[in-house]
Amino acid sequence: MNKVKIYLDTNTVLDFFVNEARVIRNKEDVKVPSKFQFMVESKEKVDFITSFLTKAEITRELISAFQLSGEDIERLWNTFVSSLDCRYVEKFEFDEEIVRLTMRFRMKLRTMVNFFHVFVAIKEDAYLLTGDKDLIRIIRENKLYDKIMSYIELRNMFT
Repeated sequence: MNKVKIYLDTNTVLDFFVNEARVIRNKEDVKVPSKFQFMVESKEKVDFITSFLTKAEITRELISAFQLSGEDIERLWNTFVSSLDCRYVEKFEFDEEIVRLTMRFRMKLRTMVNFFHVFVAIKEDAYLLTGDKDLIRIIRENKLYDKIMSYIELRNMFT
């Protein structure tokens, strides 16, 4: 059976990084989020993909909210990628399509940013795993891409 390719949007993995940052900053006990644990357990069925966009958003959060060093962030990022055997997209070229989308659809800033992840997922022919309900709604209602899902839908895919 072929593995399902899944591109990870930032909001689907942020809790892993937040929990790890709390361990570093506050010396709290490690808490592996159940979502992340499920992903680790599913890596035999899934080819996980992430990108510089996800890394940039994660980095921004870890610096602003937790004042982590670049060294700590790189270490956490490498742990994350290796834990999921995740493929990393280092670069991507965007064009005027994002402008056309913002002219066609009312959306929050977060949703506009998440459209960048959609473009990468499309290029990779992967499902986009996202927690952005507005993004899911816009994409499905307008039939923009048929490979978008929530975490709950991912769980249901394998149960």
